[in-house]
Amino acid sequence: MTFTYNNAIPAANNNPSVDQPDMLINGQSIESLIAVDHISFNTANGGTHKQVSFNNIAAPGAQTNPASILYTVAGTASTNSDMRFRNQNGIFPVNLIRAFALVDGPAGGVVASQSINIVSATRNSAGNYTIVMDPNTVGSTNYFVVGSATRGLGNIALTFNYSIVNATTFNVFTQFNAAGLDPTTFGFVVIQI
Repeated sequence: MTFTYNNAIPAANNNPSVDQPDMLINGQSIESLIAVDHISFNTANGGTHKQVSFNNIAAPGAQTNPASILYTVAGTASTNSDMRFRNQNGIFPVNLIRAFALVDGPAGGVVASQSINIVSATRNSAGNYTIVMDPNTVGSTNYFVVGSATRGLGNIALTFNYSIVNATTFNVFTQFNAAGLDPTTFGFVVIQI
């Protein structure tokens, strides 16, 4: 896209009527430029972003057309909460991670500074925990959990498994040699496409 703009007007010694045609073109170009990625003038929500467009600047070894956009689509928690990135290769979700947490294994408590969208982690028995997410964190039971757990004392790695109960709850199981063991800590992320 190219927008015509004369940055030499209004000229200091000109009568404004002389510069009027160029000022009109400048005003029209400003409106057109804003409307590329924003909701334009005289419209509800004017000035807010519709998308973010990235220039077609090719780095060495880059794809043939690196021009791309970043925009929102209807999402899980609200009608415009999910972000997408689009380039010549396709459309890619940006925010696949819906929740994460670090949990103090023996106590079963969520480390507050290390969690997003997690309400609680409750210890049911050795190596067995129930995790509750905030409502609307995921849109269905079609999500998965990736996690890891260690025992401490030499950092014994524990097997990390989970089972989905519903759209807000899942269970975590940590074990070593088939026996359920409480981890020192465990962490996880909840992913949904």
